[in-house]
Amino acid sequence: MSMTATDGIEMPLVVKGPWTHQARMDAIDKECRQSFESYFTKAMKVRNWVPNELPIKEMHELGHKLSPDTVTMIQAFLGVEEYVGDYVQGGLELFHNNRVRRNLQLAWGMEELKHGWAWEMVLLHSEQRTETQLKEYIEEVLSHKWTMQENHPGLYSPLGVLCYAMVQERATYFNYEEMRKRIRQEYGLPEKASVEERKRGHQIGAAGAFQIVGRDEIAHHGIFLEMTRIHMRYLPDETLETLLKVFRGFTMPALDFIPDAAQLEEAMMRTKLHTPRKQVTDVNNPILDALGFDNKRALERGVQEAKKLPPGLGPEFVTLSRSGEFVLSTSA
Repeated sequence: MSMTATDGIEMPLVVKGPWTHQARMDAIDKECRQSFESYFTKAMKVRNWVPNELPIKEMHELGHKLSPDTVTMIQAFLGVEEYVGDYVQGGLELFHNNRVRRNLQLAWGMEELKHGWAWEMVLLHSEQRTETQLKEYIEEVLSHKWTMQENHPGLYSPLGVLCYAMVQERATYFNYEEMRKRIRQEYGLPEKASVEERKRGHQIGAAGAFQIVGRDEIAHHGIFLEMTRIHMRYLPDETLETLLKVFRGFTMPALDFIPDAAQLEEAMMRTKLHTPRKQVTDVNNPILDALGFDNKRALERGVQEAKKLPPGLGPEFVTLSRSGEFVLSTSA
Protein backbone atom coordinates (compact mmCIF):
# COMPACT_ATOMS: atom_id res chain seq x y z
CA MET A 1 0.00 0.00 0.00
CA SER A 2 1.39 3.41 -0.84
CA MET A 3 0.26 6.64 0.78
CA THR A 4 1.02 9.87 -1.08
CA ALA A 5 0.35 13.51 -0.31
CA THR A 6 -0.42 16.04 -3.00
CA ASP A 7 3.21 17.18 -3.02
CA GLY A 8 4.40 13.66 -3.80
CA ILE A 9 6.03 13.05 -0.41
CA GLU A 10 5.02 9.80 1.27
CA MET A 11 3.47 10.39 4.67
CA PRO A 12 0.88 8.89 7.00
CA LEU A 13 -2.61 9.76 5.92
CA VAL A 14 -5.15 11.06 8.42
CA VAL A 15 -8.60 11.84 7.07
CA LYS A 16 -11.32 13.52 9.08
CA GLY A 17 -14.67 12.82 7.56
CA PRO A 18 -18.18 11.43 7.99
CA TRP A 19 -17.30 7.91 6.83
CA THR A 20 -18.92 5.94 9.61
CA HIS A 21 -20.15 2.42 8.86
CA GLN A 22 -23.71 3.76 8.64
CA ALA A 23 -22.63 6.46 6.20
CA ARG A 24 -21.03 3.78 4.02
CA MET A 25 -24.18 1.66 4.13
CA ASP A 26 -26.32 4.67 3.20
CA ALA A 27 -24.09 5.39 0.21
CA ILE A 28 -24.23 1.72 -0.85
CA ASP A 29 -28.03 1.70 -0.65
CA LYS A 30 -28.29 4.87 -2.73
CA GLU A 31 -26.02 3.64 -5.50
CA CYS A 32 -27.54 0.14 -5.48
CA ARG A 33 -30.99 1.62 -5.90
CA GLN A 34 -29.85 3.53 -8.99
CA SER A 35 -28.35 0.34 -10.42
CA PHE A 36 -31.49 -1.66 -9.66
CA GLU A 37 -33.79 0.88 -11.31
CA SER A 38 -31.71 0.75 -14.50
CA TYR A 39 -31.68 -3.06 -14.40
CA PHE A 40 -35.42 -3.31 -13.80
CA THR A 41 -36.26 -0.88 -16.61
CA LYS A 42 -34.26 -2.93 -19.10
CA ALA A 43 -35.78 -6.18 -17.82
CA MET A 44 -39.29 -4.86 -18.47
CA LYS A 45 -38.59 -3.21 -21.82
CA VAL A 46 -35.94 -5.43 -23.42
CA ARG A 47 -35.91 -8.91 -21.85
CA ASN A 48 -39.66 -9.32 -21.40
CA TRP A 49 -40.47 -12.75 -22.87
CA VAL A 50 -42.61 -15.78 -22.04
CA PRO A 51 -41.73 -19.47 -22.56
CA ASN A 52 -44.77 -20.14 -24.75
CA GLU A 53 -43.21 -17.85 -27.37
CA LEU A 54 -40.09 -20.01 -27.73
CA PRO A 55 -39.52 -21.70 -31.17
CA ILE A 56 -41.61 -24.75 -30.28
CA LYS A 57 -42.30 -25.95 -33.83
CA GLU A 58 -38.57 -26.23 -34.52
CA MET A 59 -38.08 -28.16 -31.28
CA HIS A 60 -40.56 -30.75 -32.59
CA GLU A 61 -38.79 -30.93 -35.94
CA LEU A 62 -35.24 -31.24 -34.58
CA GLY A 63 -35.69 -32.74 -31.13
CA HIS A 64 -34.78 -36.26 -32.27
CA LYS A 65 -31.24 -35.04 -32.97
CA LEU A 66 -30.49 -34.25 -29.34
CA SER A 67 -28.04 -36.71 -27.78
CA PRO A 68 -28.80 -38.60 -24.53
CA ASP A 69 -26.12 -36.58 -22.69
CA THR A 70 -27.65 -33.32 -23.87
CA VAL A 71 -31.09 -34.40 -22.70
CA THR A 72 -29.69 -35.50 -19.33
CA MET A 73 -28.07 -32.11 -18.79
CA ILE A 74 -31.14 -30.13 -19.83
CA GLN A 75 -33.26 -32.13 -17.39
CA ALA A 76 -30.74 -31.45 -14.63
CA PHE A 77 -30.83 -27.74 -15.48
CA LEU A 78 -34.60 -27.94 -15.08
CA GLY A 79 -34.15 -29.49 -11.66
CA VAL A 80 -31.76 -26.80 -10.44
CA GLU A 81 -33.98 -24.00 -11.78
CA GLU A 82 -37.07 -25.46 -10.09
CA TYR A 83 -35.65 -24.51 -6.68
CA VAL A 84 -36.39 -20.89 -7.58
CA GLY A 85 -39.00 -20.69 -4.82
CA ASP A 86 -36.41 -21.65 -2.20
CA TYR A 87 -33.87 -19.23 -3.66
CA VAL A 88 -36.36 -16.34 -3.54
CA GLN A 89 -37.72 -17.23 -0.11
CA GLY A 90 -34.25 -17.38 1.43
CA GLY A 91 -33.39 -13.98 0.00
CA LEU A 92 -36.63 -12.35 1.12
CA GLU A 93 -36.07 -13.56 4.68
CA LEU A 94 -32.54 -12.17 4.61
CA PHE A 95 -33.41 -8.84 2.95
CA HIS A 96 -36.69 -8.09 4.73
CA ASN A 97 -35.36 -4.69 5.94
CA ASN A 98 -33.47 -3.77 2.76
CA ARG A 99 -35.90 -2.45 0.18
CA VAL A 100 -33.51 -2.47 -2.78
CA ARG A 101 -32.25 -6.01 -2.23
CA ARG A 102 -35.80 -7.23 -1.53
CA ASN A 103 -37.08 -5.73 -4.78
CA LEU A 104 -34.14 -7.14 -6.71
CA GLN A 105 -34.87 -10.57 -5.25
CA LEU A 106 -38.48 -10.32 -6.40
CA ALA A 107 -37.57 -9.11 -9.90
CA TRP A 108 -34.82 -11.71 -10.24
CA GLY A 109 -37.20 -14.46 -9.12
CA MET A 110 -39.79 -13.41 -11.68
CA GLU A 111 -37.26 -13.82 -14.47
CA GLU A 112 -35.79 -17.01 -13.05
CA LEU A 113 -39.14 -18.81 -12.83
CA LYS A 114 -39.27 -18.74 -16.62
CA HIS A 115 -36.05 -20.73 -16.95
CA GLY A 116 -37.25 -24.00 -15.47
CA TRP A 117 -40.43 -23.55 -17.46
CA ALA A 118 -38.32 -23.10 -20.61
CA TRP A 119 -36.36 -26.33 -20.03
CA GLU A 120 -39.61 -28.17 -19.42
CA MET A 121 -40.84 -26.88 -22.81
CA VAL A 122 -37.60 -27.92 -24.51
CA LEU A 123 -37.77 -31.48 -23.17
CA LEU A 124 -41.48 -31.84 -23.88
CA HIS A 125 -41.57 -30.36 -27.37
CA SER A 126 -38.32 -32.04 -28.40
CA GLU A 127 -40.25 -35.24 -27.53
CA GLN A 128 -37.52 -36.33 -25.13
CA ARG A 129 -39.79 -36.46 -22.08
CA THR A 130 -43.54 -36.93 -21.65
CA GLU A 131 -45.78 -34.74 -19.52
CA THR A 132 -46.03 -37.55 -16.99
CA GLN A 133 -42.26 -37.98 -16.79
CA LEU A 134 -41.74 -34.26 -16.29
CA LYS A 135 -44.44 -34.04 -13.64
CA GLU A 136 -42.89 -36.92 -11.69
CA TYR A 137 -39.40 -35.43 -12.03
CA ILE A 138 -40.44 -31.99 -10.78
CA GLU A 139 -42.36 -33.53 -7.87
CA GLU A 140 -39.21 -35.42 -6.85
CA VAL A 141 -37.16 -32.22 -7.11
CA LEU A 142 -39.58 -30.27 -4.94
CA SER A 143 -39.64 -32.98 -2.26
CA HIS A 144 -36.36 -31.45 -1.02
CA LYS A 145 -35.79 -27.93 0.29
CA TRP A 146 -32.69 -25.87 -0.51
CA THR A 147 -31.25 -23.26 1.84
CA MET A 148 -28.24 -21.01 1.41
CA GLN A 149 -27.17 -21.46 5.04
CA GLU A 150 -27.00 -25.25 4.86
CA ASN A 151 -25.61 -25.58 1.35
CA HIS A 152 -23.18 -22.65 1.28
CA PRO A 153 -21.98 -22.16 4.88
CA GLY A 154 -20.30 -18.88 5.71
CA LEU A 155 -22.09 -17.00 2.95
CA TYR A 156 -25.50 -16.51 4.53
CA SER A 157 -25.29 -12.72 4.81
CA PRO A 158 -26.46 -9.98 2.42
CA LEU A 159 -22.90 -9.45 1.22
CA GLY A 160 -22.18 -13.17 0.98
CA VAL A 161 -25.31 -13.82 -1.06
CA LEU A 162 -24.46 -10.92 -3.35
CA CYS A 163 -20.94 -12.16 -4.13
CA TYR A 164 -22.12 -15.76 -4.50
CA ALA A 165 -24.94 -14.77 -6.88
CA MET A 166 -22.52 -12.79 -9.02
CA VAL A 167 -20.34 -15.88 -9.55
CA GLN A 168 -23.23 -18.33 -9.82
CA GLU A 169 -25.01 -16.32 -12.51
CA ARG A 170 -21.83 -16.11 -14.57
CA ALA A 171 -21.32 -19.87 -14.24
CA THR A 172 -24.93 -20.52 -15.27
CA TYR A 173 -24.56 -18.25 -18.28
CA PHE A 174 -21.41 -20.13 -19.30
CA ASN A 175 -23.18 -23.49 -19.01
CA TYR A 176 -26.12 -22.31 -21.08
CA GLU A 177 -23.88 -20.81 -23.75
CA GLU A 178 -21.95 -24.07 -24.02
CA MET A 179 -25.23 -25.97 -24.27
CA ARG A 180 -26.49 -23.62 -26.98
CA LYS A 181 -23.36 -24.31 -29.04
CA ARG A 182 -23.68 -28.05 -28.40
CA ILE A 183 -27.31 -28.10 -29.56
CA ARG A 184 -26.46 -26.22 -32.75
CA GLN A 185 -23.81 -28.82 -33.48
CA GLU A 186 -26.23 -31.69 -32.86
CA TYR A 187 -28.84 -29.99 -35.05
CA GLY A 188 -26.22 -29.92 -37.83
CA LEU A 189 -26.09 -26.12 -37.87
CA PRO A 190 -23.01 -23.89 -38.23
CA GLU A 191 -21.64 -22.38 -35.03
CA LYS A 192 -22.71 -18.86 -35.96
CA ALA A 193 -26.35 -17.89 -36.36
CA SER A 194 -27.68 -17.40 -39.86
CA VAL A 195 -28.80 -14.06 -41.26
CA GLU A 196 -32.42 -15.17 -40.86
CA GLU A 197 -31.88 -16.12 -37.22
CA ARG A 198 -30.27 -12.77 -36.48
CA LYS A 199 -33.08 -10.96 -38.25
CA ARG A 200 -35.80 -12.62 -36.19
CA GLY A 201 -33.85 -12.14 -32.95
CA HIS A 202 -33.38 -15.71 -31.77
CA GLN A 203 -31.80 -18.93 -32.94
CA ILE A 204 -33.41 -22.20 -34.00
CA GLY A 205 -35.30 -24.52 -31.64
CA ALA A 206 -33.72 -25.43 -28.33
CA ALA A 207 -30.61 -23.40 -29.24
CA GLY A 208 -32.89 -20.36 -29.35
CA ALA A 209 -34.28 -21.20 -25.92
CA PHE A 210 -30.79 -21.34 -24.45
CA GLN A 211 -29.88 -18.08 -26.17
CA ILE A 212 -32.90 -16.29 -24.70
CA VAL A 213 -32.43 -17.67 -21.19
CA GLY A 214 -28.71 -16.93 -21.43
CA ARG A 215 -29.49 -13.25 -21.96
CA ASP A 216 -31.31 -13.23 -18.65
CA GLU A 217 -28.45 -14.96 -16.87
CA ILE A 218 -25.75 -12.57 -18.07
CA ALA A 219 -27.98 -9.62 -17.16
CA HIS A 220 -28.39 -11.07 -13.67
CA HIS A 221 -24.65 -11.46 -13.41
CA GLY A 222 -24.29 -7.84 -14.49
CA ILE A 223 -26.48 -6.37 -11.74
CA PHE A 224 -24.82 -8.47 -9.04
CA LEU A 225 -21.40 -7.51 -10.42
CA GLU A 226 -22.26 -3.81 -10.31
CA MET A 227 -23.54 -4.06 -6.74
CA THR A 228 -20.40 -5.93 -5.74
CA ARG A 229 -18.31 -3.10 -7.21
CA ILE A 230 -20.31 -0.62 -5.15
CA HIS A 231 -19.65 -2.60 -1.97
CA MET A 232 -15.95 -2.80 -2.86
CA ARG A 233 -15.76 0.99 -2.94
CA TYR A 234 -17.32 1.56 0.45
CA LEU A 235 -16.51 -1.68 2.32
CA PRO A 236 -13.29 -2.96 0.71
CA ASP A 237 -12.16 -5.08 3.65
CA GLU A 238 -15.42 -7.00 4.09
CA THR A 239 -16.16 -7.29 0.38
CA LEU A 240 -12.77 -8.58 -0.75
CA GLU A 241 -12.63 -11.12 2.06
CA THR A 242 -16.11 -12.38 1.14
CA LEU A 243 -15.19 -12.55 -2.54
CA LEU A 244 -12.15 -14.67 -1.80
CA LYS A 245 -14.25 -17.00 0.33
CA VAL A 246 -16.74 -17.42 -2.52
CA PHE A 247 -14.06 -18.17 -5.10
CA ARG A 248 -12.40 -20.72 -2.86
CA GLY A 249 -15.54 -22.67 -2.02
CA PHE A 250 -17.89 -22.07 -4.94
CA THR A 251 -20.32 -24.79 -5.99
CA MET A 252 -23.48 -24.51 -8.07
CA PRO A 253 -26.72 -24.57 -6.06
CA ALA A 254 -28.85 -27.65 -5.41
CA LEU A 255 -26.72 -30.12 -7.38
CA ASP A 256 -26.87 -32.62 -4.53
CA PHE A 257 -30.68 -32.39 -4.36
CA ILE A 258 -31.73 -33.15 -7.93
CA PRO A 259 -32.69 -36.82 -8.44
CA ASP A 260 -30.37 -37.24 -11.45
CA ALA A 261 -27.25 -35.74 -9.88
CA ALA A 262 -25.12 -38.81 -10.63
CA GLN A 263 -26.24 -38.89 -14.26
CA LEU A 264 -25.48 -35.19 -14.60
CA GLU A 265 -21.97 -35.65 -13.24
CA GLU A 266 -21.33 -38.50 -15.67
CA ALA A 267 -22.67 -36.49 -18.62
CA MET A 268 -20.57 -33.48 -17.64
CA MET A 269 -17.46 -35.65 -17.48
CA ARG A 270 -18.13 -37.20 -20.89
CA THR A 271 -18.96 -33.95 -22.64
CA LYS A 272 -16.56 -31.70 -20.66
CA LEU A 273 -19.27 -29.05 -20.88
CA HIS A 274 -18.15 -27.60 -17.54
CA THR A 275 -14.85 -28.56 -15.95
CA PRO A 276 -12.89 -27.14 -12.99
CA ARG A 277 -10.47 -25.63 -15.49
CA LYS A 278 -13.29 -23.93 -17.41
CA GLN A 279 -14.68 -22.58 -14.13
CA VAL A 280 -11.38 -20.76 -13.64
CA THR A 281 -10.76 -19.59 -17.21
CA ASP A 282 -14.32 -18.82 -18.34
CA VAL A 283 -16.05 -17.83 -15.09
CA ASN A 284 -13.66 -16.77 -12.33
CA ASN A 285 -11.05 -14.98 -14.41
CA PRO A 286 -13.52 -12.78 -16.37
CA ILE A 287 -15.12 -11.79 -13.05
CA LEU A 288 -11.77 -10.90 -11.52
CA ASP A 289 -10.93 -8.86 -14.61
CA ALA A 290 -14.26 -7.01 -14.44
CA LEU A 291 -13.67 -6.23 -10.77
CA GLY A 292 -10.25 -4.78 -11.58
CA PHE A 293 -7.89 -7.60 -10.65
CA ASP A 294 -5.19 -9.18 -12.78
CA ASN A 295 -5.75 -12.60 -11.23
CA LYS A 296 -6.74 -14.44 -8.06
CA ARG A 297 -3.38 -13.69 -6.48
CA ALA A 298 -4.14 -9.98 -6.84
CA LEU A 299 -7.45 -10.52 -5.02
CA GLU A 300 -5.62 -12.36 -2.23
CA ARG A 301 -3.21 -9.43 -1.95
CA GLY A 302 -6.12 -7.01 -1.89
CA VAL A 303 -7.70 -8.88 1.02
CA GLN A 304 -4.56 -8.38 3.09
CA GLU A 305 -3.99 -4.79 2.00
CA ALA A 306 -7.60 -3.78 2.73
CA LYS A 307 -7.09 -4.67 6.39
CA LYS A 308 -4.47 -1.88 6.61
CA LEU A 309 -6.72 0.89 5.33
CA PRO A 310 -7.39 3.68 7.85
CA PRO A 311 -10.91 3.08 9.22
CA GLY A 312 -12.22 6.59 8.50
CA LEU A 313 -10.89 6.82 4.96
CA GLY A 314 -13.53 7.57 2.34
CA PRO A 315 -13.64 5.95 -1.10
CA GLU A 316 -12.77 9.22 -2.82
CA PHE A 317 -9.24 8.88 -1.42
CA VAL A 318 -8.66 5.23 -2.37
CA THR A 319 -7.75 3.59 -5.67
CA LEU A 320 -7.36 -0.18 -5.97
CA SER A 321 -4.76 -1.29 -8.49
CA ARG A 322 -5.07 -4.38 -10.65
CA SER A 323 -2.28 -5.99 -8.66
CA GLY A 324 -4.36 -5.75 -5.48
CA GLU A 325 -2.61 -2.76 -3.92
CA PHE A 326 -4.40 0.30 -2.61
CA VAL A 327 -3.11 3.73 -3.62
CA LEU A 328 -4.12 6.47 -1.21
CA SER A 329 -4.21 10.22 -1.76
CA THR A 330 -4.97 13.28 0.38
CA SER A 331 -6.96 14.77 -2.51
CA ALA A 332 -10.12 13.29 -3.94
